[in-house]
Amino acid sequence: MKKFIIKLLLLLGVASYASYIPIASGQNQSVKFLNIKNPQFNSGVQIGDVLQRHIELEINQPYTLSKTDLPAKGRNTDGIEVKDITLVATKASDKNRYTINLTYQVFAAASKPARMQLPKETLKFNANANSLAAEIPAWPFWYTALVPEIVENARKLMYPQHQPEVLNISSHQTRLGAFLAMLALGLLGLFYINADGHWLPLMNGAFAQAHRRIRKAPKSLDGLKEASIYIHQAFNKKHGTNLFADDIGSFIHKNPNFSKLKDDIYAFFEQSNSLLFANSAMYSEQHFGNLLKLSKRLRDCERGA
Repeated sequence: MKKFIIKLLLLLGVASYASYIPIASGQNQSVKFLNIKNPQFNSGVQIGDVLQRHIELEINQPYTLSKTDLPAKGRNTDGIEVKDITLVATKASDKNRYTINLTYQVFAAASKPARMQLPKETLKFNANANSLAAEIPAWPFWYTALVPEIVENARKLMYPQHQPEVLNISSHQTRLGAFLAMLALGLLGLFYINADGHWLPLMNGAFAQAHRRIRKAPKSLDGLKEASIYIHQAFNKKHGTNLFADDIGSFIHKNPNFSKLKDDIYAFFEQSNSLLFANSAMYSEQHFGNLLKLSKRLRDCERGA
């Protein structure tokens, strides 16, 4: 009789346990975790650190999950506070799919390394009068203290500090200065020689004016004669009086910058006499081009280039 009572009690216990099993098996069949992504590092966590968990799951319809069934924002469990929660719901055939992002912040404190955990979370799904529950397991991590438990004299804990080695850059500065000076002089020289601005020194000299007028002169016999006259006028202005072929030597003596064009000047006076006073003068584009080049070279000599 005693054995029979024991067997009966065992059967009743098994029956009561079996009545609980369908709920658990129903959960496993209905709720499917697709992805649970915990924080990357489970050590070196300190106070103030933010930890995130990413969960993807799906459940058979008509079970649904609302944000009110998730952990409450601001809830604090053993120094681990729920900082933020996001829930994204989608549907796929006969399934409801949910993406949950849980953000925690660590406010626990310890004076030495300690083992802590993100708490286990329970998700509740509802369908009319029925409900299911699923658990997100806890995630353990190691907490690292900001300061040691016993702080000794600060001088003992200090590391020696060394000033960085001073580099000698004087040679680089010298080379850079020389390069910048050469660049500035080169740019100024190019601008001074090629510019036609009237406001620069020697930019409005006699030969500079003649060169500008020749460039605007018409390419004809009259323009050729005008170009020759412009150069003569520039010589006269530079010389201070009318300059004739016999005076070229004294002109060059007074203005040695023009000495390198001595032969060209003599040739110009000879050609201009034929052009201006001969009845058989004819227009030549080459002659016009030579006068333009000569005026430019005389302008450069006038500028000291």
